[in-house]
Amino acid sequence: MFRSIIVSVALLGVLSISGCKGVQKIEDDPRFHPEVQQALEAQVVGYNMPTGYEVDLVEQMAGSRTAYRISLESLAKYYESTGSAIKYEWAQRELDSFLKGARYHYLMTGQIAGAKLSASSSIPEADALFDEAIAIYKDAGGLVIITDSDKLRLALNKFNLVISQYPTSDKIDDAAYRAGRIYEHFKENEIAAVYYQRAYQWDPHTPYPARFRAGYLFDRRLRMRKEALIAYQLSIEREPQYEENVEYAKSRILQMTRPDTETEVENEPQPQPTQ
Repeated sequence: MFRSIIVSVALLGVLSISGCKGVQKIEDDPRFHPEVQQALEAQVVGYNMPTGYEVDLVEQMAGSRTAYRISLESLAKYYESTGSAIKYEWAQRELDSFLKGARYHYLMTGQIAGAKLSASSSIPEADALFDEAIAIYKDAGGLVIITDSDKLRLALNKFNLVISQYPTSDKIDDAAYRAGRIYEHFKENEIAAVYYQRAYQWDPHTPYPARFRAGYLFDRRLRMRKEALIAYQLSIEREPQYEENVEYAKSRILQMTRPDTETEVENEPQPQPTQ
């Protein structure tokens, strides 16, 4: 109800601007459509692409991390074989500490894959892997209040495997969107935004509200106004079936393009269900 009031007031303001020129259709308001170049950049380039230097640094770190683990394992085996009980215990403790410690990937599958994949091929193995991921995702409780975090992470891993192992599968946009929802659930908003973009970059006709979710994160979580505007504009053009999302996107665009008004709203949108 609150969102409906916001949109009605805002749209009345747009209509009054037209004055004697006649009634302007809301769909014709240029603020609701991205410029051609902006739309192209959002479609092809995307957000948060890793640099070559970052990739090199992460690969070096991963190599060093692996070498460290192998060295500890070798040292523990040596002390075990020589009967050095105390030193074996030290090496084993250090190895256990390493294995239990936090280790991050830094570069996600969706980032590394880039924006130019095409969800075009029907691959039975990819379909089966995606179905496994969906089953685990549902068994984890989806994204309702009570969820099994471990199962969600297992589902996330399988969604990423669909992308990395079958990059031409027609399931990669589905996997990217579902992975984005999980990353968003875990409040990894930058990563989630990348995956939402990948969903519609890899399949411009993806059935999911990926453009809207990207816009929402840019807007409400990452405070990236320019990127939010473009994503919202794209969602209005390409995802009209999600009527509540379109209503919300229009209200936010009107607010963000009026310098004399606040850009915050009281209520956050409730994403419409996805298939």
